[in-house]
Amino acid sequence: MRQSLLRRTLYTSLLIGCTLAAKAPQNSNTGPIVDRYGQYLLTDWPDKVRSDADLQAALQKEQQLMRTRWLAPSHRDPFGGETDLGWHDKATGFYRVERHNGKWWLITPQGNPCFYTGVCNVPALFNGTPITGRESLFEWLPPKTGTFASAWGKSIWDATDPTDYFSFDTANLVRKFGPDWRSKGYQEALERLKRWGFCGIGKWSEILPNIPSCPVLHYQAPTLGRHPDIFDPTVQAQIRQSLQQQIGPHRNDPYILGWSINNEYQEIITNQEIQEILAKGADVPAKRAFVDEALKTRYHDNVAAMATAWKVSPPNLQTLYQMTPHPPADDLEMLRQFFAKSYYAFLYNTVKQIDPHHLYFGFWIVPGWWQNKSDWSLIAPYCDVIGYDRYGYTFEDDLLQHLLASTHKPVLDGEFCFPPYYKGQRGFSKWFTSVDNDADEAPLYTKWARDAASNPYCVGFFWFMYRDEPITGKGPGHGPEKVYGENYAFGIVDVTDRPRWDLATAMHDANVELNKMHAAAKTSVAAQ
Repeated sequence: MRQSLLRRTLYTSLLIGCTLAAKAPQNSNTGPIVDRYGQYLLTDWPDKVRSDADLQAALQKEQQLMRTRWLAPSHRDPFGGETDLGWHDKATGFYRVERHNGKWWLITPQGNPCFYTGVCNVPALFNGTPITGRESLFEWLPPKTGTFASAWGKSIWDATDPTDYFSFDTANLVRKFGPDWRSKGYQEALERLKRWGFCGIGKWSEILPNIPSCPVLHYQAPTLGRHPDIFDPTVQAQIRQSLQQQIGPHRNDPYILGWSINNEYQEIITNQEIQEILAKGADVPAKRAFVDEALKTRYHDNVAAMATAWKVSPPNLQTLYQMTPHPPADDLEMLRQFFAKSYYAFLYNTVKQIDPHHLYFGFWIVPGWWQNKSDWSLIAPYCDVIGYDRYGYTFEDDLLQHLLASTHKPVLDGEFCFPPYYKGQRGFSKWFTSVDNDADEAPLYTKWARDAASNPYCVGFFWFMYRDEPITGKGPGHGPEKVYGENYAFGIVDVTDRPRWDLATAMHDANVELNKMHAAAKTSVAAQ
């Protein structure tokens, strides 16, 4: 599940040192601000949908482009591998990574080299916004029965939340395709990815048959605050069982690119949680493990010296286990890294025990959104490919360049985009990599994608995401506010199910060349 607006606000503040930019236009009008197609009602713009006929005209335009302009790559295997680069590797039936001529590559199950490109949140056939308590914001809401019944739903955030949600995206698919909207919308999404030159799906999507995807796993287990006590065998068993239930049915699926667990800062071990664990009693396995590790590595089994440094008395081992210590900063950092290594190693080894065939991408670490720079090197040994998320107008900055060279491992960027803001005139909020309009996205994507393919460490990327978010927010929320949750124009496809024509064309033109561009790049992976 994509995380909340708070996550994005923190992320923005940490990475670029500014507050999240302006919200959607606010006004004193308590009447409708959303039209019957899910668009912003109070302004007009060229190409705005005004009738169902406009939806059909867009469909005809798209079909024409697919026949003449958006042609699917002809030299790819079903997994996105290039068949005409002049080399082939061993076919193992699963994705893997290999270094060839100084560059990291994904190797597809059929043994072909692949610079992987994907899109997150596909097909997103239900894209709801909270309705309860703010019905007056919407020009049109249909009955909950009849033609548009499928466009009504409940919260994806909380199964107990009674708030009604409505998906204008779904309603527009019904208008466009009729009763068979679900299967046609599904097939349309997959055909679009192929025609736009993408290899498959990225994060935050269902596992779909016969198309590559990269699922994000979650586990059920009690926590000590932010993370579970992975020194407790009972907790280990719970996590293992939870992951087994998710991975087991798909462990032989060749279309799984690889697994990851949880997301971004959620998986960073912080100094604060180390202090919180140290404040617990002697019956907590993690507390005992921390004391034992510090005693061995920092104090060479000198209990008295450790008790003095940690400000506990009397100076014996039981006191260290039982009392709340106040260790020096260096000891806290050592324990933080110890916990991180232990936790990441446990998850990696558990996934590999369940499924030794598929790749593991870690947790999509965000460069700069961490406790400190060592977090990159802490996760690196415990993943096959370092999966990371980075929103920026360019593929690489000085920090990322340093990180890539420091670990020599293959990497894959799991989220980036350039959502248009339209100068606030279409109801969307402004993200910190926003652009003014649709046309501005295309050249940014082209350069970003080419720079990624020219990097010897990068084996692919995922665009975030397939559809725009609702202008009144995707929730959660209940009440009269105009926006609940995120409401950004992240998509390649808008609420009326029309592609951003310039962006989709730029994606096609760039994507079909990226395998060859990666092969031809002059830079090489530094010698280890």
